[in-house]
Amino acid sequence: MRGRERDFLWHPRGRLIEVIGEIGTQKLGIARDARICEVFRERVWRIRNCRDQHIREVIQGITCLPLSLSDSEPDAVSWKCGEGDYRERFIASETWHQLRGRKEEVRWSKLLWFPQNVPRYAFITWLAIKDRLATGSRTRQWGQAQICVYCGEPDETRDHLFFACPYTFTLWLQVVGNLFGSAPDPDWEITLQRLINGNFDRLTFILLRLVLQTTIYFIWRERIDRRHNNAAKTVDQLARLIDKTIRNRITSTGYNLKKKLYGLMQRWFSAH
Repeated sequence: MRGRERDFLWHPRGRLIEVIGEIGTQKLGIARDARICEVFRERVWRIRNCRDQHIREVIQGITCLPLSLSDSEPDAVSWKCGEGDYRERFIASETWHQLRGRKEEVRWSKLLWFPQNVPRYAFITWLAIKDRLATGSRTRQWGQAQICVYCGEPDETRDHLFFACPYTFTLWLQVVGNLFGSAPDPDWEITLQRLINGNFDRLTFILLRLVLQTTIYFIWRERIDRRHNNAAKTVDQLARLIDKTIRNRITSTGYNLKKKLYGLMQRWFSAH
């Protein structure tokens, strides 16, 4: 390559300005808009000596990089697709994985992320699974004890709200219907394990995840309304709202035009 079009301030560790700091270019004696060919001349790196140990280590890393400038070869861009893997073609998925990092997939992820979900419902459900909702048991740590607004239970925990509380369990029984194939359990952990390990058909599993997320979302929203707005819905009122919300979401999927979703609304009706 010629090095006439490539910025010098790039390095395998990232942008050098972020590695060496704002005044690092002054210590190196290099302009911020310098090109490689302006710093690597006559096969020698034109970099000012520096006493800063951190910058000296960066310089050592730069001078060790294999580099060959040619007047006949044009500069080329390579996209990093993995450790030591550089390609000419940009691949968005590979870039995304490198930016986000890789972690072991948790088993409950399939309960949250699926094409028919509603993002804000999935987010609240994610907070519930991680036990990060500001329930009474958590706010007690901040000196703000809160009782359950539905039944008056002094120890308002995540597991109590979903679905050990008499109000929320009655609601859960109404909206989930016979989708489980057997009687629902008020225990949070048992409910999640049944969803994760259950052998459900495609349509039933979509509806189970959708009704779980929608119910958690509206229970949490109703809790906020009762605590701050002095407004309260009965179990039947909230159940009708959840049912209407799910029917609207099913309609928006265009289920009747998609082979994999055909019969989704009928399955919802048959569960109640």
